[in-house]
Amino acid sequence: MIKKLLIAFGIASVIVIAQSFITSLNPPTDEQTGPVHWLTFGEAVKLQKTKPKPIMVDIYTSWCGPCKMMSANTFGNEILAKYINENFYPVKFNAETYDSVAFNGVVFKNNNPPGTSRPVHDFANSILDGKLSYPSIVFLNEDIQRVQVLAGYYKPDQFEPILKFFGSGKYKATPYEEFQKTFVGEIK
Repeated sequence: MIKKLLIAFGIASVIVIAQSFITSLNPPTDEQTGPVHWLTFGEAVKLQKTKPKPIMVDIYTSWCGPCKMMSANTFGNEILAKYINENFYPVKFNAETYDSVAFNGVVFKNNNPPGTSRPVHDFANSILDGKLSYPSIVFLNEDIQRVQVLAGYYKPDQFEPILKFFGSGKYKATPYEEFQKTFVGEIK
């Protein structure tokens, strides 16, 4: 009887230690702790049905250095984060996730076997038209139609006019070059 209790106690101890070790290996992500209120694509589409707003999709990978810089510097900027939260449904999408995404009657998956080097998700491949570059920002209008794809890292002062061009709807009637001439940013 005592032997069984010692074995059970030993197993329970191993489980507790393993869980704390796993938790330390998986710290909270930017999606959970940053100033932008990131959503899944499904959540954004659902919200879009009741209160239409443009959707901004940040397509990133966990190994991408410029993606990490964009998360920390650009999306970490309080001015930009506030504007994003107020004017967009922001989506952060890992281009290598194995989670399914349902959109327009299609279920997008990552059909690559686990362990594949850089396994691209079908949704990332589709929304980027196969032009895989990370980070990529995709702006979708209120009808969830792609308006623009931007590839690469943008510093906060570079991203502010772009963000406000699409967030304000100015892109519908004004060329970006004209918009830039009169744009006065908050970020210096």
